[in-house]
Amino acid sequence: MAEPTQSNLDNRLDQLSKIASILLPLVVAVVGGLYTYEKDKSDARTLQREQRRDLQQIQYGNLTALIPLLTSQDSSSRLLGMEIFTSEAKKREAPLDLVPSIKRLGIEHPESQSQATAAVAAANGQSAAQKSGGQ
Repeated sequence: MAEPTQSNLDNRLDQLSKIASILLPLVVAVVGGLYTYEKDKSDARTLQREQRRDLQQIQYGNLTALIPLLTSQDSSSRLLGMEIFTSEAKKREAPLDLVPSIKRLGIEHPESQSQATAAVAAANGQSAAQKSGGQ
């Protein structure tokens, strides 16, 4: 018995089925790749925000710890505060809002001028590193 010939519609459907079997995985791969790319960008932004928030919390903690030392009438406490500030600035964790106060303390108390200068220099290094993105 002779095989029935396929209709034109059947031929087209067969061709479309073959094309779809090739294109479907490609479309899924492209969509998956785009999703992954966007997700990675979003995760990176979230990580940066978390790192900035963590740094701000550390700097705030340092600020609250340093203010009593820097405002003390005791010269050794002020020097200790400046030494701690310098150390924190070297770790890029110093609260830079204290720089004007440290400069003023260096002027008002000449015996602590060298410590104040060192603290300001360390703060300038921290500020430069933050501006260049090296937090």
